[in-house]
Amino acid sequence: MESNDDLIKCFDEKIKWGWNIIEELKLVEKVEGVDKLIRKIRQEIKFLKKVRFTGNVKNEHLQSTNLIHLNAIVKRLLSANTPVHVLKPFKYLNSKLEVDIVCDNGSSWVKVIARNAKALTLISDGNAEYGQKSVFDQADSYIKCAKNHPYMYKHPNIIFHFACGIEKPLADKLEGMFGIIIEGEKIEVVKNEDNNCDKLVHSQSESESKESFDINYCDLLELNTNINSMNVSILNLDVSSLLAYVTNMTNGHANFKFIEPLLTMQTEWERRCPIKPVLDELFKNKELIICQTAYDNFTNIVNVIGGPNEKKRSIELMYRIKIVDDTPKGRIMKLKLGGKIKARSRLIFASGDNLKSITVSANEGFVRAARMQGIECMVFIHEPRSLSEMKEINATKIKLS
Repeated sequence: MESNDDLIKCFDEKIKWGWNIIEELKLVEKVEGVDKLIRKIRQEIKFLKKVRFTGNVKNEHLQSTNLIHLNAIVKRLLSANTPVHVLKPFKYLNSKLEVDIVCDNGSSWVKVIARNAKALTLISDGNAEYGQKSVFDQADSYIKCAKNHPYMYKHPNIIFHFACGIEKPLADKLEGMFGIIIEGEKIEVVKNEDNNCDKLVHSQSESESKESFDINYCDLLELNTNINSMNVSILNLDVSSLLAYVTNMTNGHANFKFIEPLLTMQTEWERRCPIKPVLDELFKNKELIICQTAYDNFTNIVNVIGGPNEKKRSIELMYRIKIVDDTPKGRIMKLKLGGKIKARSRLIFASGDNLKSITVSANEGFVRAARMQGIECMVFIHEPRSLSEMKEINATKIKLS
């Protein structure tokens, strides 16, 4: 654990770094949209300064800052050939797509991605948080949008710039499936890398594993509303909770070691602390509701990647739940979008809040981000569990002692 003085020093360095990034932008200050980029950087600096001067500094504040991504955009902008726009919105379907950099006089669109290479692969394999887009989703949006905004009668070239690299199999798929131009280091993947990763997890001592689990569990408890002290009879179910309730993992099938490290980790959590009994106890004598957006997203996810038993459980669960209209109003809707505050999550939490219910969710990031904007959610947070039935085909069964 870092001391408070060390954290404050890190905050000061991060703030100074932000001002240095703005200074670099003077070289391209005539490019349209640079003012917008500077405003975003200043917002991040303002937030860090606000937290720093309260003295209530935490590592999470440093980790959640968007300066890393904004810096990656600045670096790519400075090396771009004849850039004409930055953070340029283009009309796409019923909304807008914001292109990080438009360069080559307008004939190229650049998407800057600063995520960890392994995380990108995991998300693209379906191990994403609710509402999180994979690079395939982003590539599809960019290609379709570009076709509607030609430059000199040709749709712009689409370039994905990976500031932290990209694993080669994922890069090959993006190039082959979408014709995306890849920039950044292409990282070779060792064939048994996932297995090695799992061995590292299992090589931890039992006490280390338990300590890590206890810390995570306590962190979640700290976010929860004290339901027992309130006269609330309505529970608003988030998509993440519905998935946790119907997945094979929480219904007697946590005895697998999956190819996907995230699923393997969740089964370890499930064996230590089963989620289904917690939710069943919570649901007793409560009216269960789900807003239309949550229902649509949940059924879509189950239909696409759910197994036959998970689909059956989903149908059975829906008999117990009342579907209500989306309610896009109230204090939750005042949250500014960005980072962990996604439009869908905001709408789901707002719909529950307007009905004076408590939202049940595994979306810890949203609740923390809302708290940082000064809004406390009425919520019961639990650990996430993903759909797992279709992944069992390539998984290894393990013996439980």
